[in-house]
Amino acid sequence: MKRVNSYFLRSIKDILRWDILRLALAVGLPLMALWIWIGWIFWTPSVAITSQIISWIPFSIVKANGALFIVFFIWLIAVLVSFAAITALLGLPLLRKLGEKTYYIYTFSTLLLLSAGWALSILLNWHYINEEMQIFLTLLPFQTVADLISWLLAFYIFYNAFILTLFLVISYFRRPFLEAIKELDYPDVVTEKGKIGKAHHISVIRDSILFVLFSIIAFPVLFIPIANVFIQLFLWAWLYRESYFLSACSLYCNEEDYRHLREHRYTIWSIAVFASLLNFLPIINIFAPFFGQIMFFHWIMEHKSGQNKQTEGVAS
Repeated sequence: MKRVNSYFLRSIKDILRWDILRLALAVGLPLMALWIWIGWIFWTPSVAITSQIISWIPFSIVKANGALFIVFFIWLIAVLVSFAAITALLGLPLLRKLGEKTYYIYTFSTLLLLSAGWALSILLNWHYINEEMQIFLTLLPFQTVADLISWLLAFYIFYNAFILTLFLVISYFRRPFLEAIKELDYPDVVTEKGKIGKAHHISVIRDSILFVLFSIIAFPVLFIPIANVFIQLFLWAWLYRESYFLSACSLYCNEEDYRHLREHRYTIWSIAVFASLLNFLPIINIFAPFFGQIMFFHWIMEHKSGQNKQTEGVAS
């Protein structure tokens, strides 16, 4: 776990580098805008479908799940409003003093801290908040609660589509930012590209299709409070774990490295879970696929660095 934490911290440092940060924003923001536009176009039929699904669910389950969705929405609003307030007070002075590059770093760091802080506050007061939400939803007509959940489910569908699209883009265009990090952090590490590129392409396509199928199969679990959070986290981690490992390994591993590293299932799943957690954070979710890819990259390069040292020791 210490090694995974090390990769986590180093990946945060890398994602805050201006060239990596700029690339992540250049890829993530247009894709987000694209899916907002698609969602706007297909919003009405999507809500109609989710409303039909909601009509089949008992009110007690809808109410319990609605409380969790509303708390999540409140958390999202709290993070964004807090960030807006802090930025209104400190943003312009910081921009004048530190410059545009540092301002993006401030944005990432502040959103990450606010997301974690508000999440911790809600968890510590979960019993009281959930109880109040249940009472509030009981007072509302069923149709009002059902409409609210239908909107949130439609949003969930488009959000997952955005995450999947970002995953596909990063899987195929990861070389530029990984090479930039390699030149800075591992200039002397010797790597050799193996013949696992085909396995990477197959894995990305296969996992994307299965992710959609598993999401459809697991859809009923979304109506079970708490379990829905864990099943979504599992699905994202499952999507990332093999494909992102292979996408980094196909650039820097030979077949022997690949066989050795793929046996470390705990490390692979830990990295995938760390990256998937960022998908729950507003704005920060743009960086989640980059973050997962960079963590796998550091793990592989540390392995290659150790190999290089052993080879030098034997040679000397």
